[in-house]
Amino acid sequence: MKINSLLLITGNAGKLEEFKTLLNIPGFKMNYKSLDVTEIQSLDIEEIGHFKTNAVLECVQEINDYDAVITDDTSLSCMALNGLPGPLIKWFLKSIGREGILELVNNKDNTTIATCLLTLGILKNRQIIQFQGDVKGKLVSPQGNRGFGWDQIFLPDGFDKSYGEMDPDKKNAISHRALAVQKFREWLLN
Repeated sequence: MKINSLLLITGNAGKLEEFKTLLNIPGFKMNYKSLDVTEIQSLDIEEIGHFKTNAVLECVQEINDYDAVITDDTSLSCMALNGLPGPLIKWFLKSIGREGILELVNNKDNTTIATCLLTLGILKNRQIIQFQGDVKGKLVSPQGNRGFGWDQIFLPDGFDKSYGEMDPDKKNAISHRALAVQKFREWLLN
C-alpha cells in the first residue's frame, strides 16, 4: 500500500464509518478529526479541496500520527442553474432549503450531477491527489426520510428511488462518494 494510515477530516463520525465500509481494507489504520481550517467558497470543487487539504497539512501537530489526510467535498450541480448550487450546496440548503432549490428548477431542466471530491494530502511530501465520483440524476420532490441534506430530492439515473429512500447499503454501492472512494481504493492498492 502507498500509505498505511489516514486521517479523515470531518466532524461527522458517521462519515468515517461510511468511508471505512466503502474502503473495505481490513487493518488499514483510519480515524477522523474535526479541524477548524479556512474553507474558501468557490464554484470550483477542485480548488476548494486543494485549498482545504493544504490548510490541513499546515496543522502538523494535529495530524502527525498519520501518513496522509483526506478531505471530502460535495457538489450538487443543476443544469437549469448553470451548475449552481455546485459546491455551495451547503449554503443553499441553509438559506432556502430543499424546497427552495426545487422552486429554482421548477419547469426547467432538472438534470443534476452529484459530485464527491476526495482530496488526499500525503504528509511526507505534501503531494495532493484528488479522486472524484459523479452520479447523474434529477431533482424530485422530497422522497424518503434517510440520509441528510439533499438526499431526499436527488433521484439517480436508472433508479426509481431517491437517495433518501434507498437502503444505506444500496446507496453506498452507487453513490457519488462510493465512486470517489473506489477510485481512492484502487490508487491505494496499486
